Amino acid sequence: MRLAIITSNTFFADSLKSLLQDYHFETGMCIAIKEFILENIEELDVIVTDYKLDQFNDFLQKTKIQTNKIKEIEKIFITEKQIKLLPNTNIHLQRPFRFIELIEILNSTFERLKSKRENKKTLGCISFIIPDRKLIYKEKNALYLTEKESDIIVSLLNSTDRGITKEEVMSKVWMLNPNVETHTFETHLYRLRKKIKEKLILNNLIMNKKGRYYLNRELTGKEN
Repeated sequence: MRLAIITSNTFFADSLKSLLQDYHFETGMCIAIKEFILENIEELDVIVTDYKLDQFNDFLQKTKIQTNKIKEIEKIFITEKQIKLLPNTNIHLQRPFRFIELIEILNSTFERLKSKRENKKTLGCISFIIPDRKLIYKEKNALYLTEKESDIIVSLLNSTDRGITKEEVMSKVWMLNPNVETHTFETHLYRLRKKIKEKLILNNLIMNKKGRYYLNRELTGKEN
């Protein structure tokens, strides 16, 4: 995991870096900085900052990082008591605090991110975060799916080598006898394709060849 300390306070950055090293964080997990290299911000997982919210937002605007990526970076604000704690989606730690409190927050955050990544499937330009039912194209555009749409995508991701038939999807996703006549799959597939086209600006992600469904090999890097 990649951590950045964004602050104009040299003493704060150096002290925090030293303390984190004392707690034996894994090599490469913790990177402490004072003047951040803007081009590298997209590589981060977690930011700890003592900037006020408006200062921090100004900093992020200078990076020109996309909004979707900013949301994915976990942010921990070191604040004063009188500062209004907004927005609620961020983590706030008020001064004065014990250093062990920050360590516990970081450990919890890293474990959550690790678990999330272990439940992420990636093929070429396409990624899918299973617990969130989040389909991502080129790490930029994202789309949230329904439960059944998610099941269809997972079935396709697990069948990239040989593809999957309508009957196999009906059996795996809906637990239905493959011989039962139903338009359930076609209806869900139509809606899924439409959402992908509108939200991800992506045509032909799901292909059909000789009765078998595939994810487009130009996007996944797989041979169909």
